[in-house]
Amino acid sequence: MTAILVAADVPSSGVIREVRAGRLDPGSLTAFLDRLVPALREHRAVLVLYPAWRPDPAERLVRLARGVLRTDRVAAVPLDVPPLALSLIADQLAYMARHVSPGVLTGLARRLAAEVVAGAWVNSVARLEHVETGLGPHLSSFLPGSSFMVLAGERADVHRITDRDPVARLGSMPPAPVVVLASAGDADGAWLHTAFKPAVAAASVTMVAAQPLSPDFWGTRKYVEFVAFSGHPGALSRAARLSTGRPCGWCGATTALPTCAFCGMVQPVRSRRHQPPPPRPPRPARPVPVPAAPAAAP
Repeated sequence: MTAILVAADVPSSGVIREVRAGRLDPGSLTAFLDRLVPALREHRAVLVLYPAWRPDPAERLVRLARGVLRTDRVAAVPLDVPPLALSLIADQLAYMARHVSPGVLTGLARRLAAEVVAGAWVNSVARLEHVETGLGPHLSSFLPGSSFMVLAGERADVHRITDRDPVARLGSMPPAPVVVLASAGDADGAWLHTAFKPAVAAASVTMVAAQPLSPDFWGTRKYVEFVAFSGHPGALSRAARLSTGRPCGWCGATTALPTCAFCGMVQPVRSRRHQPPPPRPPRPARPVPVPAAPAAAP
């Protein structure tokens, strides 16, 4: 079994009640080691999740811990998702850690981050730094009454909300039923229920406590953060089956990423030259020549 720890101020949302990922203080090496050492004694490996948009404290602590403890069973896994989505994915991984190997879990973390729809309603994008924003939305932030729908992660987008287009184009959605988890800063959730919920055909919307890092991520205190994901009972199992990896050429651990999260070796790319050629189709049988009949005697 693998221990899942989060090196950031990202409390659990409490949606998954069976098990939760552990939370670490990224500001103290002593506190970090106090949680890491017992986890290594009880588990095969430890995955340390942290936000890719704030990597310095967690990456530094993981390097120090691996050196002090002289172990490669601690893997750092950055996720480029907002705080609420990071909290959800961490608890999902803790739930799946009983059924999936450590190397596959690293690939599952990236897959879950790509499948969820994470974003927020914000009143301004003037101070939005973690999602690329054009000049037009920046200038529109200074207009009275402006509001925006911001998507983060692989679906990153900034959409100005209007009466004609209250929701940005979302493209592919998680498998039904779609469940929405949301938290609000100094704003009401009217847009979430009147516009976003019908747009994603959500089966339910659950409000949870706001994340401490959300105002910093969204650049404003007036926001409504959301993450939409599949509530199907087999959704996590399906994602795990699609995250199967192969043994690392250096340490032998199963990895589903281009770089092994445990030893750091870049995995060789399988080119077509090294793949066995496809079997040739059988050749059609040649017709057997039939001898001509002898000519009749005169």
